[in-house]
Amino acid sequence: MIAALLLTAVSCKEDKDTADLPSLSGLVFSCPSFVAPGTEVTLTPKGFEHPEGKGVGIYWKVTPSMAKADTTMLENGLTPEGKETDGSLEFQFSDTLGKYQVMCYAFAEGHSGDAYQKTVMVVEGGLDKSITMTDIKETDPKVTVDGVDYYYQEIAGLDWFRRNLASEASGVGYQGYDVTSDVFGRYYSYEEALTACPEGWRLPSEEDWLSMCAAIGASGADKYGTVKNVASMLFVDACFNDEPMLEYWPQVGEVTNRSGLCVFPVGYSNLGDRSSEGEYPYAAFGGMYEYAAFWTADKVAGEEGMAYYRYLVSDQPDFFVGKGDVKSFGASVRCVRDAE
Repeated sequence: MIAALLLTAVSCKEDKDTADLPSLSGLVFSCPSFVAPGTEVTLTPKGFEHPEGKGVGIYWKVTPSMAKADTTMLENGLTPEGKETDGSLEFQFSDTLGKYQVMCYAFAEGHSGDAYQKTVMVVEGGLDKSITMTDIKETDPKVTVDGVDYYYQEIAGLDWFRRNLASEASGVGYQGYDVTSDVFGRYYSYEEALTACPEGWRLPSEEDWLSMCAAIGASGADKYGTVKNVASMLFVDACFNDEPMLEYWPQVGEVTNRSGLCVFPVGYSNLGDRSSEGEYPYAAFGGMYEYAAFWTADKVAGEEGMAYYRYLVSDQPDFFVGKGDVKSFGASVRCVRDAE
């Protein structure tokens, strides 16, 4: 009987035209978009209804972890073993980093089913984990702050972080998940960025950014102006869970990471209002795989509440300057200090 029900759910009885069958609808479930390896979750289906008020069955499939669908609830509201259930699935993600598809399917005799699916990324911070191909070696100079390793590079008399700041004392992780902080770095408002760097380090000024660009071969860089033809020297061909983060663009040319700063495009955030707990529940994110945006320490003269940031675009050769609201625009942070 169970096999017959599943066959009905998957094929909707191939000898019938599913368009003529009444439909189930409304199925949803909550699931995090990013998790650490080995995370256990309980997934509970909600919102599904039978048009005639009868019972609805549920099965789940997690690709690639589950080789076949797992029926959690039959149409009589029981598990295949005869226990009462709400159709929830208790699932533990594996230690294998990458993309997982979580699918829930509602089925009922004589009805076309309803499916709902979410993508989940299993991620891990640290060298050569979720982010690889960064040109950084374990033997390179680094400082460790709150358990996070920050490799650094000396350029024009300053030590520069070779990765984005990930301090969870302020800012927000990508899509609001702390588990992404040590992967992409966090997104900080200007006000947070001014004090976010660890002791002994600071937010680089516009002059610091220009001095760095000049040291790696850029020319004709004016303060608060576009730096020409330097993107290929700042970008690195990094991969996220084995997928390249940059496409090749002829106008950019071969990405060399000549600077050693290992920049890859993680976008920006419109932070929205900050809660009394210091969080950003309404933060929106954009520009992943396209933009890399970094705060400078410089406010915009004559424009209250605005500060300068530097940014790269994945298909453009230049290093641009923008103006962002000091409270609501979220950018990445690189920290610097006088070279020892």
